[in-house]
Amino acid sequence: MTGQAIFEFLDPWMIWAFRLTDNPYLGFALGIFWICLVATVLGELCMAGVYFLNARHFAKMNKDMVSHHNLSVRAIGVKDKGAWKACNSIANDAFGKNFFAHIALFASSLWMVPFGLGWLFYRFGAVDFTVPFLGQVGPSFIFIPAYILTRFLFGKAKPWLPVFRTIRRKIKENEGDEEMLMFSDLMNKSDTSPGDRPAAGNA
Repeated sequence: MTGQAIFEFLDPWMIWAFRLTDNPYLGFALGIFWICLVATVLGELCMAGVYFLNARHFAKMNKDMVSHHNLSVRAIGVKDKGAWKACNSIANDAFGKNFFAHIALFASSLWMVPFGLGWLFYRFGAVDFTVPFLGQVGPSFIFIPAYILTRFLFGKAKPWLPVFRTIRRKIKENEGDEEMLMFSDLMNKSDTSPGDRPAAGNA
């Protein structure tokens, strides 16, 4: 299927939002928001699908990162420098793997963006968009900031959306309940050392 055929197929699904109002500026704003929302939702669902296809791999990376980080923090608590170096090195390696795996995972959510941009050029490539102080700009100048804003707002709303709330819960269940210790946790434990606790008869 050629690019032209793809955009012709997408056209009815995209253009309707631009025709919701007779005001061309409001219609264009609604249409851009619709395209950004579709790209965001499909991208998020695709990202979730890729995650769950590799759920064991992501769970192992996260557990390795958290457990070795916590071991390094506990080693500092008992002043074991050798154990801290060993655990911290493994934790840093696990963090790097986890970080780049999530970057690749996020990239899998962007596959709709080229289609959205391509369709905008297909429909509005011949239209001159004039921005004050900048002159004429293309559709991508409008779409990209709108997509970033939509993605940000959608991220804030996800905890209240049923499907994405379930996805978030299942990811948390997959990666375990162990939380990363902070160095402040060592201070909190030292503040409640056995010598500071009240005797059982005085409780």
